[in-house]
Amino acid sequence: TQATSSRSGKVDTSFFGWLATATATSLGMMLHARRLPSSVWLASRRLKSTRAATAVDLDAGSLDKKAAARALGLEDVPVLFFGTGAVSNTLLALMNQVTKDLSLCSNHAAHVAADGIQLHHRGTTFDVPAGGVSVHSDMSHVVGSNPVIVVNGRQVGGNYDHIFDACGADTKYLVTAQNGQSSQALFRAAQDYVQRHPEKADVIGNLVGIDAAMFVKMSGTGDKSKTILQPGAKWLFGAFDMKDGSGTGVGGSREVGDEVFAKAQAFVDWFRLLDADDGTNPEDIRLNREAVSGKLVKTANNIGGNYGVAIITRVVQNMNADLFRGVPFTAPLPYGVLHEGYDLEGKLGATVGTKANLAHLQQTVREVRELSLAAVAEFYNLNHHHFDTAGLTLTSVLEAAKLYWTEVDKTGARIPSLHPPTHALAIFERRPSEPLLDDIIASFDEKMTPKLRELRNYHRSIEQEVPLPFSMKETEVHWLDTAAAQHIVGEAKATGTVDFLDLVSIKSHHYAKPKPSRHFKGGLADMGEHAISYMERLGQFKSFYEGIPAADKPRFINLTIGGVFRDTAPRTDANASRGYVTHLTPRDKDVVTKVFRRLGMDIRPNQVAVSPMRSKIAIQHAMGLFKPGVVVAHTPNYKASIDAAKNEHGHTIVEVDVRGRYSALFAEARRQAELPQHRNTPIILLVVCPQNPCAIAMTDDEEQELHQLIQDTKVHVIHDIAYQGYTASPRDAGKRYRDEGMPHEDQVYMAILSTSKSMYASGQPALYTADKNSLPFLMDHYQRVATGPTSTFVHDLQYYHDTLDDTYMRSVEDKLQLPMLQFIDENKDRWGVDYLVRPDGPPFITLDVADKLRELGLNSKGFRELTLRLGSPVLVNDGVLRIALTGFDKKEHDSLLPEMLQRIDFMLSLQPDDPIVVKFLEANPFYAAAASVPSEY
Repeated sequence: TQATSSRSGKVDTSFFGWLATATATSLGMMLHARRLPSSVWLASRRLKSTRAATAVDLDAGSLDKKAAARALGLEDVPVLFFGTGAVSNTLLALMNQVTKDLSLCSNHAAHVAADGIQLHHRGTTFDVPAGGVSVHSDMSHVVGSNPVIVVNGRQVGGNYDHIFDACGADTKYLVTAQNGQSSQALFRAAQDYVQRHPEKADVIGNLVGIDAAMFVKMSGTGDKSKTILQPGAKWLFGAFDMKDGSGTGVGGSREVGDEVFAKAQAFVDWFRLLDADDGTNPEDIRLNREAVSGKLVKTANNIGGNYGVAIITRVVQNMNADLFRGVPFTAPLPYGVLHEGYDLEGKLGATVGTKANLAHLQQTVREVRELSLAAVAEFYNLNHHHFDTAGLTLTSVLEAAKLYWTEVDKTGARIPSLHPPTHALAIFERRPSEPLLDDIIASFDEKMTPKLRELRNYHRSIEQEVPLPFSMKETEVHWLDTAAAQHIVGEAKATGTVDFLDLVSIKSHHYAKPKPSRHFKGGLADMGEHAISYMERLGQFKSFYEGIPAADKPRFINLTIGGVFRDTAPRTDANASRGYVTHLTPRDKDVVTKVFRRLGMDIRPNQVAVSPMRSKIAIQHAMGLFKPGVVVAHTPNYKASIDAAKNEHGHTIVEVDVRGRYSALFAEARRQAELPQHRNTPIILLVVCPQNPCAIAMTDDEEQELHQLIQDTKVHVIHDIAYQGYTASPRDAGKRYRDEGMPHEDQVYMAILSTSKSMYASGQPALYTADKNSLPFLMDHYQRVATGPTSTFVHDLQYYHDTLDDTYMRSVEDKLQLPMLQFIDENKDRWGVDYLVRPDGPPFITLDVADKLRELGLNSKGFRELTLRLGSPVLVNDGVLRIALTGFDKKEHDSLLPEMLQRIDFMLSLQPDDPIVVKFLEANPFYAAAASVPSEY
């Protein structure tokens, strides 16, 4: 869009001359550095310079700032800011000279309320005392506040509804200071808002938009309340019309009309009172009739620095986390790290630790620098018409981008910048970065943006795929103690309600798993059920959710639990022996036998044993009793069992898709056993029946196939019977082997019962049995190597037997699972999901949601986390969703079912453009389908 005179159609060469000069001479551009004379510093409280042509005569020195503001009709006007940071700090401190009615709406502004603001500029300090700004973390407090000026300083734009809700009949100006084509974003948001709130149409339509393309550097000081406005600031404001979009490039005319421009000019004249520039050139603060051209140059500079510094910040952060007692890395890197004069070894050598790390960092900086400049060049080519019209060549834009990596020190020397860009700060503080590149890329054909995409994807991989170092887990603010999370609690206290859009907008914190010693064997860090560490997170959110003081919020329904909720009488006998239990007494064996029988097994006291380990470890240990062989198992399955067989015991793993049920599993075991090279190799069949996570159980025919396999081959069987007794007609496939032994010499059958599942004794040692010939050795072995089970568990055996409930699982099946299966049958096609395998009984329902996740743009952990935020968490892994139905008291089954069905329908009916999904991904981009989130705490 050319900036032309609305009357003549001629190019406004004075503006483009200024823009070219700004690009070549402002800070971050080719600014000649010099110390300003003392007379300029002394003018910090006095109007020093103005334009000749203004709506009001502001003859230099004739009026003080207050009087000048009064003449413009803007004396002591209320100003409302959204978002905190260097930009807001700067503008608040400057505006404090002419109005004391300043408000700030932010979840991150406690420091402003407590410490005020100090802006270092023009050789003096512009102070806003503590309490000088009215700070609000609750957005509802500013609804209808009717400020004259609204400033949006949020990095990513934020929720525009908050801004429009605050506007009233007296609101005149909407100033946006965010990067990118923010005028376009605001106008589009306004159109959507007015459709939903037609009563506000006149209020929104009367607003004059002011888009600030600031050619300034605002440097942090290590204190959030202190900001340095570097010399050479130039402020380019672009006017746009909120009524029809004129000046934005997406509505109305190319430029705003005279009436809007005159109103915008009044704001700019008011802004001139604030000493925001160096005070040496009245043309350093300008207004243009449109909001497009100025942002192009500013955006080029951001492309050239923001993303690259963020990438390098994360690289250094991760290198530092791997050091043993290294120098702490405590702040994001500045723009200057991209400059060739930056002393990487001197400033970061100790932080990254090793020479190899330093060499890798130096190479990364070179690569990122080149990629950043290539992206700037591509951006120039995409917009060359606008740049050419402004008289800007590719060379000048590239030089401007490189100079943005520098700043001027107190002596007037140009040095590598000390100022961290917003993207680096966002990376460091785990906040989402503004989608500047995404907005640009979306505006052009994919083939036209290879370098911009490469830079965006590099940054995205750093931001989304790399979890924070584990060392930060104990030092950072807990994800549910952040201002955003606490705002939800405050909102609930004020309104009595909770908004799920707020819950999904909480930023997740992800940390890498703690690293094992390099002297440990390989593969340990990847072993096991990573969903178990998720349970800690689930518990944290459940506590937070249930503590929100909102009477109307739905109850928390946990659909992840594989264990069983039981309401049982407390144990009353506390006189358990504290001595060693080296063996089971006849009384103990009698009780264990009764437990097995209650669960559907025909077993004798001389066939039972209690493991010294809980069932998962017992199965893993059983794998280790065999020489290295081949383990044949279903997938999905217990990952811990398979990982231990491979990493701990050297077995080869052959996994069989569970959709082939047990026949496919047994066929593969037979094939492995019949291979000539396996003649002397143990073939170990891991049978989980009923199966987790699919809840299938062997049919009569499948059980017969198992017996035939054992008869025909020397396959060994480890039978995981964790869910024994869950089906209406429990199986006892191992009876013949307990009674008669296995058909082949040294062939082994072991069955291990999880007391957590079948006995409702979470965490207690497993019960086990084995074939007639193997059991005596196993009992003697575990007595020798592990002494025996815990004395308290053996003491409590009678209690666990007495509290078994034969009706509980039938209630789960009849009142929850079967009606839910019917509901899924009726709706799965509409949702776009299907069963992985239809279950044969309790306790699970497992769905293939891979296509659904692709449609939503979420990865598996993303959908799992989204369901948590909605108060109905399910487990999701590799596109498979598991619903567990045993976490509820049977007295509540009838009342729970309708709520469960409603929640499942809501979650599986979500579409990619639903606000729930959009807000969730905006706050948590690492859950996007393109992101591969590593195992995390």
